[in-house]
Amino acid sequence: MARFYKVGSTAAAIGAIHILTLLLGWYVQTDAGSITELAGYVFPESLMLSLIGGLMAGIGLLLGHVLKRLKSIKYSIGALTVIGGLMAISSPIYAYLQRILALGIKGYPTIGFFAAILTGVIQLGVGSLALLTPIKEEVVPATQAPAPTPPPAVTPAPAQPPIPRAPSGRARGATTRILPAPDLEEAVCSICYEPIPAGEAMRCMNCDAVFHRGCIEAWLSLNGTCPICKAVVVS
Repeated sequence: MARFYKVGSTAAAIGAIHILTLLLGWYVQTDAGSITELAGYVFPESLMLSLIGGLMAGIGLLLGHVLKRLKSIKYSIGALTVIGGLMAISSPIYAYLQRILALGIKGYPTIGFFAAILTGVIQLGVGSLALLTPIKEEVVPATQAPAPTPPPAVTPAPAQPPIPRAPSGRARGATTRILPAPDLEEAVCSICYEPIPAGEAMRCMNCDAVFHRGCIEAWLSLNGTCPICKAVVVS
């Protein structure tokens, strides 16, 4: 979960940088011997495409934070970031093809034009990375009952008391609880291996492993067992 939040934060930052490229000069007009610099925001269609495209990654990050499920976070951040990247790339290209060339304006593109395309490509790549990142799910095998012991052969000897079967070396059906650990000051999450802020630690009562609250909630929604000791977590 923390990995997807980092990807979403990166994509949102890139989208904000793309919006700032609207303030730069996208094209230099050289008609009639004069030189006029045209910024990105002077083209209404490009202004709307860049604003919406740059904000899509941030919207995906907020939507994933509201849904709080690992798959929902992945697809909301990835899909909206990819859509925003495509819109960001199309913004300067549309301005050049439909405004500059169509109107016959003489001149040449400047650094703002290429910066807008570059930030759109990076945003598209970050969104694709989020969509292609696999989600690891662990399947807990069902507990199988031991094979029945064959009955002893009937002999003419006197009946003997039944011999108790030796207990299994590992108890099956172990359960545990995941509870807050407010007294824990410094720890590392056993799922994402990131430091745990104060007040966010959760501890397994069976093996004493500690986790981020968000990481263990996402894990339990998919598996229902402790990721370290494999004990079944009861509410």
